[in-house]
Amino acid sequence: MAPPFTRAQNYTISSEAPKPNGNYSHAIRQGNHLHVCGWMGDDPKTGNIVEGGVRAQTEQAIRNIDACLRAAGSSLDKVTRRRIFVIDMAEFREIDAEWARRVAAPFPVNTCVGVTALAKDGARVEIEVEAVVDEDEGA
Repeated sequence: MAPPFTRAQNYTISSEAPKPNGNYSHAIRQGNHLHVCGWMGDDPKTGNIVEGGVRAQTEQAIRNIDACLRAAGSSLDKVTRRRIFVIDMAEFREIDAEWARRVAAPFPVNTCVGVTALAKDGARVEIEVEAVVDEDEGA
């Protein structure tokens, strides 16, 4: 069975997340610090935004983030910073509640930015994270 990711130097692409639709990596590791790209609710099989509104999109975005973190030797509980980009700021509480369903306290620091559009039609939310990686993990 193939490993869940391929890496050239410190760049990670997870086989469990949608393929990049542009010129970027899923994650880049610098020492024990991991920068994960922003994720919308892209379905890994179709590449399309999942149906079901902001809650379903948030759930899928978190699954995509989790896949990238695991591929690089980290996990959701090691996230130190979260940035949320949302079309409607009134949906922040719903997005945050979905995160809290998957991640226990203490929670990462957070920034939430209201935007007028995201890179894919129909996308309501995009989440990017930074996390720590144990020195002996994902190397």
